[in-house]
Amino acid sequence: MEKIEWKTPKSSSTNLKEDALCKVLGLEKSGRLRTFGKGVTLTKLTVLAQMSGHIVQLHEENAQYKSQVAHMQNTIDELMKNQVSNTAMTEGRQTTPIVSPLRVTTNPNSDCKLLHWTGTGEVVAEGCWSSSDPNERVHHIPLGPNAMRVWVDVAKNGATFSWRPTSDMETIEDAVGTTVAWPADKVLMDSTPR
Repeated sequence: MEKIEWKTPKSSSTNLKEDALCKVLGLEKSGRLRTFGKGVTLTKLTVLAQMSGHIVQLHEENAQYKSQVAHMQNTIDELMKNQVSNTAMTEGRQTTPIVSPLRVTTNPNSDCKLLHWTGTGEVVAEGCWSSSDPNERVHHIPLGPNAMRVWVDVAKNGATFSWRPTSDMETIEDAVGTTVAWPADKVLMDSTPR
């Protein structure tokens, strides 16, 4: 065996038929693979080796996905904390409840501004107040309590997601020229005449 190993150049080949041990002991018996026992063939061993490489790749991808999910969970947790702290700050100061008529009027002072629904205070759109009747429908969905129906005339930040997105209307830009439901405390009524 030492003579065979000395005469045979070193190679990185993993072919078991070219192995020095195989050259000394001769070819394998059918249906067997030396040191693996009965039932293991070279083909099965090759398939298992390929599968183990694929399993390693799957483990690496799984670790990446777990990392991404953990990052997203941290982001969600931070957003939830910010929302709770914003709510606590709002509850700590005295606020005037928004009271508006239940039905649409011909009042020329029904212009309003929509503030970002997350509470940042950013004006995302301008429009006209339409109704705050909880039974009114906006795109076939009842308005509900603490909400207003507003006609959107101008998008100030068109990429802002709608408070209640639909399949046709996900952002404020999509809502221009139609009505949207918006949280009542995020609608700023304009008192200046047109």
